[in-house]
Amino acid sequence: MRVNRFAKLFIPLILPLILAIAPVSADGRESADPAKPSAPQSDESESAAILQEIEAFARARISARRAIAIAERRGAGAKVVDLSFDGTTARLAYRVKVLLKEGLWEGTIDASTGAPIGNGSTTPVSRLAEENRATLAAFSASGIDLSETVAIAEQFGSGKAVSAGLQHNGAKLVLLVVIVSEGSLKEVAVEPTEKRSLQRKASARERKWKRPSSGGTARGVSA
Repeated sequence: MRVNRFAKLFIPLILPLILAIAPVSADGRESADPAKPSAPQSDESESAAILQEIEAFARARISARRAIAIAERRGAGAKVVDLSFDGTTARLAYRVKVLLKEGLWEGTIDASTGAPIGNGSTTPVSRLAEENRATLAAFSASGIDLSETVAIAEQFGSGKAVSAGLQHNGAKLVLLVVIVSEGSLKEVAVEPTEKRSLQRKASARERKWKRPSSGGTARGVSA
């Protein structure tokens, strides 16, 4: 169900990173046996789009966690299941998907003021694809929320979250957070476990997108 706009922008770069970064469990422990695929190169247009988005994100006054808290005011028990920063429009914004009792609400939060933009739209859960319903059910049963996941990922990645969402392969739920840290993008995978506060940073091999030098192109590089 991880289909937010920000994630789509970085599909050529970010999706291969899912396996390149050791997943971090909710208690901060490193998951064993991470895969180590090679990092793809991105072209100049992708580099420019990524750089533009990072620069726009630096101007946002509302953090991802704050945007999540605002979106979850829509109703009792509301849970954000997907969040993505959008710096391509005149008003910097977060696109959010919120699980409510009546269905899945999709809306927009102003990243400068925190005010909702427009009314959004709600889709009954019964009308969602079976795969998405299974992902939402796994998330509801996980005992963790996206705000807590973002906090874990931001501490682990030493940066600020710009995107967060869910991935479910039918057996395991993973919460994926994209972090902006010192001009680089990192993707951290958090596996829900018993809810505990993060006691320490876990170490992990990771791949990052770095700000290109003048005239250069961005590429995935090993840290």
